[in-house]
Amino acid sequence: MALDTIGTGSGARQPARCSNCDAPLDGPYCSRCGQKAVNLHLPFRQFVSEVIDDALSLDTRLVRTVCPLLFRPGLVTRDYLLGRRVTHVPPLRAYLISALIFFGLFSIFPARTPVDVFTTKETRPAGEGARMLFEFPARVPVADARYQQLVARAKANPDDFARAAGAAVPRVFFLFLPIFAAFLKLFYRRQGYYLDHLVFSLYYHAFVFVVFTLFFLLSRTDPWLPAFVRAVVGYGLLGWLLAYLPLALRRVYGGSNWRTFSKLVGLGVPYLVIFFGIGIPLVMFIGLSTF
Repeated sequence: MALDTIGTGSGARQPARCSNCDAPLDGPYCSRCGQKAVNLHLPFRQFVSEVIDDALSLDTRLVRTVCPLLFRPGLVTRDYLLGRRVTHVPPLRAYLISALIFFGLFSIFPARTPVDVFTTKETRPAGEGARMLFEFPARVPVADARYQQLVARAKANPDDFARAAGAAVPRVFFLFLPIFAAFLKLFYRRQGYYLDHLVFSLYYHAFVFVVFTLFFLLSRTDPWLPAFVRAVVGYGLLGWLLAYLPLALRRVYGGSNWRTFSKLVGLGVPYLVIFFGIGIPLVMFIGLSTF
């Protein structure tokens, strides 16, 4: 059966009727069921051209998103919540792209720091230079025999364990996104729905991963950049990382400096306690059970 098509300005031909519900089409989306009008019966050259156009469109949105995300705290979130969404990468995609780049760099260029695994009853290993230390409880109340086997294996293969723990970090970070949004909802309960706060959480953590990526790249410039320059850039990134959240909160939610600061303390302290009290041990135990 022949497919009814209509021409477009670009020379491509799109279906004249919806393939899903057979309703007449007067635009790129069906007004009855919402399905996008896509003509899959294309020459290979035209298909490749459209894929490239989509990729370039994403690239331009990335450029328009990264600069304000980095240098204008809260602007991308505010634009998105106000409905100005075409020019920016959506929040979930921004988070996933930034996390993928950061953790991808770690998988391609693994850390060169020596790793030590020990338990609370053992003397902390001593050594020169920076070291990555993993401290486990000496015993656990459930399945202690299996736990002792896994800890002994981690001690014998500390580098393999560190890679497994690193692979668990993205999953734990993703788990903490809705927790951070829940704290925002608690302190800004009259300003937006929970999903609005989740948008803030996604864009903020995307910024964090971009800064972490810059820290990682800076750590790999040892042979090329003088120590003084690396120190200045590193402290500058750290200062901006600390200043970013209160500036973003004030731009998105409003309020005085004092009110923003008080809410920042109320938001940040319990979140950090939960993150370091639950998140870090969770990363270690996931790594212990999967490596």
